[in-house]
This record gives sequence, C-alpha cells and structure tokens, in this order.
Amino acid sequence: MPDGPERRGQAAQQGGMSFRLLGNFDAQVNGQELRLRGRKTQALLAVLAMAGQAGELRARVAGLLWSESDEDRARGTLRQSLFELRGALSELGGAEAFAAERDTLRLYPVETDLRAVQDALAEDRIHPLLIERTALAQSLLEGFEDIDPAIRTWLLGLRRGLTRQWSRALEALMQRTDLTASHRLEAAQALLRLDATHEAACREVMRAAHAGGDTAGALRAYETLWDALALEHDMEPSAQTQALVAEIKAGTAPAPAPVAKERTPVRLAILVPPFMALGVSQERSHLVDGFRHELIACLTRFREWFVVDGPVLPQITSEMVRVGTQMTLEVRAEEAGGQLGLVLLLRDEASRVMVWSDRYTLTLEDWFETRRKIVSNIAVSLLGSIATARLAETNTIPDVSLAAHDKWLRGQKIINMFRPEDWRRAEALFTEAIGEAPAYSPPYSSLAQMDNAVHIAHPGLRRTRAREIQAIQRAEQAVLLDPVDSRAHLCLGWSLSMAKRYDRASTHMNEAVKLNPLDPWTLMAAALFNAYGGEHDNAAELAKESLKLSAAPNAAHWVYQSAIAYLRGDDVLAAEAAGRTLNAALPSRAWHAAALFNLGREEEAREIARGFLAAARMQWYGTEEPTDEAIGSWFLHLFPIAKERDWSRLRQGIAGAGIPSAGARHHGW
Repeated sequence: MPDGPERRGQAAQQGGMSFRLLGNFDAQVNGQELRLRGRKTQALLAVLAMAGQAGELRARVAGLLWSESDEDRARGTLRQSLFELRGALSELGGAEAFAAERDTLRLYPVETDLRAVQDALAEDRIHPLLIERTALAQSLLEGFEDIDPAIRTWLLGLRRGLTRQWSRALEALMQRTDLTASHRLEAAQALLRLDATHEAACREVMRAAHAGGDTAGALRAYETLWDALALEHDMEPSAQTQALVAEIKAGTAPAPAPVAKERTPVRLAILVPPFMALGVSQERSHLVDGFRHELIACLTRFREWFVVDGPVLPQITSEMVRVGTQMTLEVRAEEAGGQLGLVLLLRDEASRVMVWSDRYTLTLEDWFETRRKIVSNIAVSLLGSIATARLAETNTIPDVSLAAHDKWLRGQKIINMFRPEDWRRAEALFTEAIGEAPAYSPPYSSLAQMDNAVHIAHPGLRRTRAREIQAIQRAEQAVLLDPVDSRAHLCLGWSLSMAKRYDRASTHMNEAVKLNPLDPWTLMAAALFNAYGGEHDNAAELAKESLKLSAAPNAAHWVYQSAIAYLRGDDVLAAEAAGRTLNAALPSRAWHAAALFNLGREEEAREIARGFLAAARMQWYGTEEPTDEAIGSWFLHLFPIAKERDWSRLRQGIAGAGIPSAGARHHGW
C-alpha cells in the first residue's frame, strides 16, 4: 500500500483523518465529524480515500460519479463538489491533505477501516471486523449503490474482488502449519463469516470444537453448513465433510486436517476440444456451440485450474504456465428421437483414467440447470469439495424466456463467424430477443458489439456519430441489467472508446478484468484497448497474462497480439503474430504489411499489401469508389487509437508497404 503504517500512525497521533468505509459512511477530521451536503461529494471523498497516495484521475472520478452526463457537464459538476469538499476540510483543519492538480486528485494520509483490514491480513493478522460481521466486503460503502449507475457497477466489482482476496488470504492462514491452532481456528471462523458455505473452514471449526469437548458446537457448525449449501447451491456437503461428522457422532477422534504443502503456482489444466456432434441438425447446432462457449466461460472462473479452448493440449513451457495434472473434457452431442443429448468424459491425460462421466439431455428449459450440474460435478471431481465462492458465480440463472435465449444463441453464432452477408439476420434475432425479454442483458451487449464492429466487417463502411451513440446506449443498458457481466462492461468500454470517451471507457475495461480475471479473451480485449490508448506497458502485461492462460491461442488472439505489438513498436512480434492469422480478418493483413515494411522486408510487405487491397475491393460496401486511397483511409479510421503518434506510425507503415491514405487524419471520424 502507498500509505505505509508508519506514516499513517503519525497522522493518527496528530489527529488527521479517519474514515469508515465498511458499513455506514463516516468521516472524521481532527476528531470532528466532516459534514457534507451531497452524497456524491461523500462518494468523492471515499473514492479518494481508497486511492491513497497515488490519487485518482479527474476524468475517471467524473465518469464514475456523473456517468449519465456529458464529459463537460460532469467535469463542471466535479469542480463544484471539489469546491464544497475543500471548504469543509478547511473548516476542520484538513485542507493540507487535499490536493487538486490538473489531472489528478489526491487525499492523503487517511486512516480507513478498509485499509486496516487489508494491512492486518498482509501481516498474517485477522482484524476483529472479519470475526464480528458477516459478509464484511459486501458492506463497502453501504447505501451508495443508487447514486449513479457507474458507482453501482464499480462497487459490485470491488466487493466481489475483496471477498475473493480476503478469502484467499484466510485460506492460506488456515493451512499454515507454523501458526498456532488458535490462530488457524480464528482464520477459519473469519472465513465462515465471509462465506458460510466454505467447507474446509467449517471442517476446521468442527475439529476444534470436538477437540475442546464441544461436540454440540461441532454439530451445530455442520448443520449451519448444511443449511447454507442447501439454500445457496441446492446440494449437500462433500463426502469428506460428511465423513468428519460421522466420526464426531461416533465419538472417535477425527483425523487431523491434511498438512498443507508448500504452495507453488502449479495449476491443473483442462482441455476442452470442440464438441463432437453426431447427427445434430443445423437447426440445433447453435445450441451445441452456445453451450460449449458458456461452459468454458464458467470453468474459467475457477482459480484452481486454467482452461485450454482448443483441440490440442500443447507442451507448455514454465515461462507460460506451470502445469500440474492435465485433464481433457470430451463432450459428444447426439441428436436422436427429437432430443439433444450430451455425453461428458473427464479424463486424466497421464493415467488415461476416467475421473468423471455423465449423460445429460440438453434443452432450453433445463439449460442453466444442466450447466450448473456439470460445473458442480467437475469441481467436486477435481477439487474434492465445492469451491463455493467460484461456483456461486457460475450458478446465476437469468430470468429470461427460453425463446429469447435461443434467439440470442443463434445470433451470437452468426456474428462470431464475422460474415457481412448474415449481419442483418443476427441483428433481427437480437432485436426479437429483446422484444421477448427486455430485462435480459446479453442481446443488448451483442447489438453494441455489432455497432462497434460493423465498419470492420463491411469494408468501405464508415463509422457514424449516430451509431456510436446507439452503441453506448445499448451497452449501458446491458450493464444496467447485469452489472457483474464482464461481457457487458467490455462492450461498453469499446463503445465509449469508439466515441473517443477514453477515460470513461477505461473504467469499464478495468471492471471487466476485475469481474473475469482468468478469462484469456477478456484480458486480451483489455490489452488491445490499452494499446489503442497508448498505455503500452499495461497492454503488454495483459497480453502476456492472456497468453499464459490461453496456452493454445486462436486466430483472433494473434490478430489482437499483432496490433498490440505494432503500436508499442515491436515490429518483430507484430509480424510474427500477424503471420499466424493469414485467413483471419482482412485488416490484419494491413498491420502485417506495415510491420514487415518497418523491418525492411519491403517486397514481402508490398505483396501482402497488394493482397489486402485486392480483397478489400472485392468485398467493398462503401459508397465511394474502392481506390487504393479510399481503402487506406477506411483502414485507418477503423480503430479507436487515442494517440496521434501511434496512429501516424501505423499510417507511415502501411504507406511504405504501398497502401496510400490521402486525406486521412487522426480523429477524423
């Protein structure tokens, strides 16, 4: 943390500032209550307190607190709130801690209960609040959710992230053999207060109670776990937990908890090849594709493994991911007698032993329940018990008509193929899905996705202000309906970026990563966004992490990797990545040609450029003639590249390769 314990201790001795962020908000300055008229000014104070010494960008604060206003109005309202805040701090002698610079706002040093909990865990201590209160992370800035849609989504992501972070820290303490038994027990108790369905924590509490002669207490802990699992997941405790309670009831001494081995970054790998479809009609093929996509999305939420989306499990080097056990999930889809069946086999690649297998009938009526059962069974088979925090994130069943979900699946399959001739059909399906289920978020995201990509899929088509506004409205509705859907935040981030609202876009891109930090595609999309924004170090780091998690990258991954590398000046990697995508999207060829020209491989660059120009002419949808200049100008307007220097480098590269762009200018769209 930037504000270290020593400096915060000095501030506390001098009076200083102390904020309560967990529960009802309260701010004390030099021992007196700081009274602010507006709730948004209170939220501003809290945001700056959490930012610490690093501070927070003005533009991000404005986008967070006044997301429904245009940028000029939001900045103006922010100035008014800052004026109120400075005056209130001055009255209590706290003005020196507040700094309003041109781009950054800072409030430092500040004591907060949130920071106290974080610091305690960092020092292997358990703060009393974790024992005293249930679901502590969910109380962060309680009551602030309704002041702005952006604050609501930001808070939901923060609370979820804190729950994960604190759970991992408490799990580690609970397994530490160098700590006292009472310390480990306290960690288990705190973990159960944070997550009532955490079986390992419950077993620790049961063992301790039984060892202390409190058999009734051990059984009460088990009954509480049973009720929580039944309520939240409709399931019973694992066999390991049930065996423990049987030993306690029998009066035998329970076996001690397994000794935790030294933790290493070794993770299990699960390969999910394409589903084998036997006799599946074209009418139902979208169900098979859609279910596979959603199943992979659910599995990527588990930190205990990583998922390979592809037909082959590669030999992965230690620089990418340390792989332990390698598993393959084979799925066969069969249509017979009017029913679509799934046969699933989970196999250990080293021993060829079948770890788990089952058969399901896939229908729209049981779609989400089938997905839940499969993920739960895989988790139990591989982890020995349910990883409840991750499982809870996969179990949400949306309130949506089956016909609407089916139409969304059909439309998504169409746009994933990126064929311009089918674009209108996909749009009609998404629109119909919204008509049947107006509160269902995914179709809004998909329509925004189409708005953001239509000019890329249709060579010659130009971006328009009307389409940019429409994309933002659709993506905002998607986020409003499902604020914890990373896909919705990605779409809103891209929509805002296309409209040159880069600062607000970064809030939603960051939120998407927080919500789905183990999904390679989310990380790669965020990496490309950062590259377009000129944040090349962040882009490289996210792209590297995505590569670690994907292990077997597909063509789209390399298209993004090529652009990211080019924009940061790494032409070698840009050319190498683009060379893997020869049959991918048309614009990738122009990036490839530009990188080769910069490397001095001019003949290769010109050959690829000629192919790009010829292909663009054949697929042209524009109203102007597809001259070389028109094609070059169209290409340069495709991407939301924020920095003119990066855009100019791309223009120079394609020009050298033989793609002219007379009249094109940065932000000329």
